[in-house]
Amino acid sequence: MDTTIQLGVVILGALGLSVPFGLYIARMISFEMRPLERPLAKVERSFFRLIGIDVDKQMTWKEYFLALFMTSVISIIFVILVLSFQNYLPSSQHVDGLPIDLAFHTAVSFITNTDLQHYIGENQLSAVSQMVALTFAMFVAPAFGIVTAFAFIRSFIRKNFGLGNFYVDFVRVIITLLLPVALISSLLLMITGVPQTLTSSETIKTIEGNNQSIPIGPIASLESIKELGQNGGGFFGANSAHPFENPTGLSNTYEMFLMLVIPLSFPIAYAKLLGTGRGISILAVMFIGFGGLLVFALYTHPASSLLETRFGSFSSTLFNMISISSNTGAVNASLAGMTPNAIVSLLVAMFVQAIPGGAGMGMVYMLIYVILTLFVVGLMVGKTPEFMSMKINPKDVKKGVFLFLLHPALILIPTAIAFSTGYAQAIIGDTITPLGYTQTLYEFTSAAANNGSDYFGASANTPFWNWSTGLIMFLGRYVPIALMLAIAGSFTVKERKEVIEPIKTKGIVFVSVVSVVTFLLTALAFFPFLVIGPFSM
Repeated sequence: MDTTIQLGVVILGALGLSVPFGLYIARMISFEMRPLERPLAKVERSFFRLIGIDVDKQMTWKEYFLALFMTSVISIIFVILVLSFQNYLPSSQHVDGLPIDLAFHTAVSFITNTDLQHYIGENQLSAVSQMVALTFAMFVAPAFGIVTAFAFIRSFIRKNFGLGNFYVDFVRVIITLLLPVALISSLLLMITGVPQTLTSSETIKTIEGNNQSIPIGPIASLESIKELGQNGGGFFGANSAHPFENPTGLSNTYEMFLMLVIPLSFPIAYAKLLGTGRGISILAVMFIGFGGLLVFALYTHPASSLLETRFGSFSSTLFNMISISSNTGAVNASLAGMTPNAIVSLLVAMFVQAIPGGAGMGMVYMLIYVILTLFVVGLMVGKTPEFMSMKINPKDVKKGVFLFLLHPALILIPTAIAFSTGYAQAIIGDTITPLGYTQTLYEFTSAAANNGSDYFGASANTPFWNWSTGLIMFLGRYVPIALMLAIAGSFTVKERKEVIEPIKTKGIVFVSVVSVVTFLLTALAFFPFLVIGPFSM
């Protein structure tokens, strides 16, 4: 397929799918009647009664965050227990329980929507662990990000009425959004050739007449929510480069659709609730950023022998760009097969986290960039920044600045520690080259951005890398969510009145200014480290 046609099919197809998704999400945010409201409400009420939820209770930002955080911690503990004692579970005779450091790393990785893998799934995990622990985590993890975006957007449209109820949002997102779409997607992936079975392996005869055991399992069900929920963790160590996870060009294209649908749905929902111009402007900023990075990545074509040959250079680069830009982290070609230009693009996408970013979280990060942009413009024209008929006070700006600065701190400080203690050299070799530095920087960038793609893979399965990246993933997820909800809580009590914004939050000027400010802030924080890393490769 011609590369231009392929790009158009993927982007326009995903954008078309995101429109009905976005309109549905808008109804969930504003508590409007949804399609099939009565049967959906009956299913939801049974869950609410089961766990004792008062659906009418509205939460403050602190209550909302505490409920989200405690649910996450309980989920992490559950996954640790399953992985640590998987050898006692059914169909687990061929595997042992994971060591505590690897179990901790894997549990935190999947519950934080990162899915950074320091294990080889087909060798170290049973089918039960893949289903009960990891597939479960792949549903709850994106739901945490989606409900955070729900609460943040509600702060613009609801005054003195709380941010909603975390448990209500959480149950509704899983039951009425993720589960049905993932089920349909599993069936479609099975049609394209992705296996789905409870059998852990198949024995075949080779051409030499020997027996060979082929790992297999419930792959389609994991693969669908892996891409839909921006999870990225593969059933196999080779991830989406494995022919069982991604067997054909059709499956490759469909998986790209799935990765983009939810991130692109939020600007549509934002447009529905707060004005078409505002939503389209946010969408335009996302596409400008993604388009610029994609063009830069394709300036030279990957030509390494490590590149996936089934899909070709363009399709492999496009898949990886969509995956990393949407914070999915799945790869259908080795990062070692990418050019330095492509690696720079992937790193910048993880630095920004909003072009389009992960499920829900990308939209909130983009709105944080909008707040910072309005603050910068306000300083230039001598006006107090205003947004959505609200004054942005110094505390809100400080929270936004801290949220932005937290990301480079979580990346650069542990990178320096890894080199100073020799743990980086233990993997990359004693001689520190631009490639080795890039691989280490990429590992912590992926962890802090809750992305999950990496160079090291199972070679990083050591106590230092498991505990350090596990901690970075945890902090990189929940500290930003706390700050986001705190800003949202501040917005819910602000006085609303028509004011003149320092710059209208829609239109070509707004799109241009936000794009430039986002690029400059990212460059100021990270450009020196790109120079000594991928730019020097």
